[in-house]
Amino acid sequence: TAAAVYQFLKESCNSSINVNVSTFPACSVAGIPGVKKWYFASHVICSYYQFCSSDWEEINFDTQKNEDSLQTSIAECLGAIQNFEEDDSNSRETLSMTDIYDEAAESLHQLADKLPAPGRAMVDVILQAVERDGPKLKDCLPAIGALKHLREWHSAQITIAANDSKCSWQKIADYLSADLVSSDSVMNIIDLKELWRGKIQIWERKFGSEVSFPEFCMKSTSAKTFSTSHLSSPFAAKKERQLRNTDALSEASSVFHYYGPALEFLQMVVLSDLPSFFISDLEFELSLAGKNIKEASTLLLDQISSLSGKVGALFTLPCNVSSVVIPSPAQLSTKKWKEYMARKPKVITVPEIELKGESCRYYFLLQGNGSGGCKATLIHSASQINGTATLAAVNGKLKTKSEETESSFCIGDFIKSLPHFCGEEIVQREKKLSRLQVFALKEYLKRKELIKQPPVISTDEFKNLLELTRGCFLDLCNTSLPKPVLQKVANKTRSCTVTSGRVVHYIFLAESDLLEPNPLEWPERHVLQNLENFEKNKQKMR
Repeated sequence: TAAAVYQFLKESCNSSINVNVSTFPACSVAGIPGVKKWYFASHVICSYYQFCSSDWEEINFDTQKNEDSLQTSIAECLGAIQNFEEDDSNSRETLSMTDIYDEAAESLHQLADKLPAPGRAMVDVILQAVERDGPKLKDCLPAIGALKHLREWHSAQITIAANDSKCSWQKIADYLSADLVSSDSVMNIIDLKELWRGKIQIWERKFGSEVSFPEFCMKSTSAKTFSTSHLSSPFAAKKERQLRNTDALSEASSVFHYYGPALEFLQMVVLSDLPSFFISDLEFELSLAGKNIKEASTLLLDQISSLSGKVGALFTLPCNVSSVVIPSPAQLSTKKWKEYMARKPKVITVPEIELKGESCRYYFLLQGNGSGGCKATLIHSASQINGTATLAAVNGKLKTKSEETESSFCIGDFIKSLPHFCGEEIVQREKKLSRLQVFALKEYLKRKELIKQPPVISTDEFKNLLELTRGCFLDLCNTSLPKPVLQKVANKTRSCTVTSGRVVHYIFLAESDLLEPNPLEWPERHVLQNLENFEKNKQKMR
């Protein structure tokens, strides 16, 4: 059975990678999320003998490596069992079933300690019950405790596959909050589309209380084509090229994402209040995880699925981004678990873990999908927009103004009517202006000495003198300007001057073949500063 599940995972995971499905994008400028990987471990108990994987084994998608790895694991398991059966000493038969399950518990605890930090992996545990009658609870209590450790502190999804759903496994399933299915459904237990599992959390701000709804999951759906209708054509073309070349990105730029355990409710929103450029084209499916679901979670999902049209619910999912793998925290170790359970708590709680790395957030707009389900649309955050929102808003206003004034005012004719300068002409003029301002200051101080006043000047007088000098100089330049003549400069850059009184604005126009870099792709200053700080912190960590 373990070999069949392994083979099923290998084939299913390999096929799922080639399918165009939606996944969580990067939520930080630090890098893109790492490649999704699958790991497998087995534990077999047969009579007085048992075999346990020493570590989590990665499922490779290389066919030859897969076959070699699988054959090695099966051969190792069968060889160990055969050696046990050929042993004539019958030393194992002197052990009680309690001792057997004690050994199994320790092996399961060792696998639990080798799991990554919370938020990095989703753990599925399949308990295959070969015999109809399960073991006595007092005999297998240590092993059940190890599974409880995986369930409570590592958020494992446990499923018991038994021939009879009304067998003695029901009590164990209730204790582990596990699903109980028939043995024929083993291959349908693991959902390859799941991207996140956890709870939905709603805070009551006035009294500081919270309400939690467990057993929710986020699943991938068929990816949509990236919409670039509100962006300029060069940026849209480059974005499409980036989407096609996603697989070509080097692993050097990948980082590790640690997703939070709870989807936190923010507020109800009206869709008209959300600018269109904040709403992405990535959609996911929010559903219930497993079959053993509390009624409150089902009612909440029904309420969210009823939202449609102009209203939606805004949720956020915390995420820690790290450039290095965060080891499993000591607070979740087997030692801490045994110490905690020795105190016999009435309610099992998870220790608070503080993960290192950059704290980020995903934002989701939850609504009904029109067919009874619930869809989660990814909403871009301010850091993910990276200046596009501001530029899109400005471009939209400029476009609206141009449409309103197109009949009465032609921007092209206005630009052609402006005088044109070379860059060198502007530099020379500014040098002449600076020399004239120095001369005016000296002449001002000299005249104050002639009327027997101290040769000093106040800040306001100095400012007025410079402004008056500049105004007179520019007026003189404007009267001697030649008629506008369009000319190309060697560096393909033109400069125009727009005068209004004494204030001068310089507008630089680029040739049509100099569209790169596109202004929509310019990063904002705070983003570059965050990236610089991140690199410094990474260097300190090293």
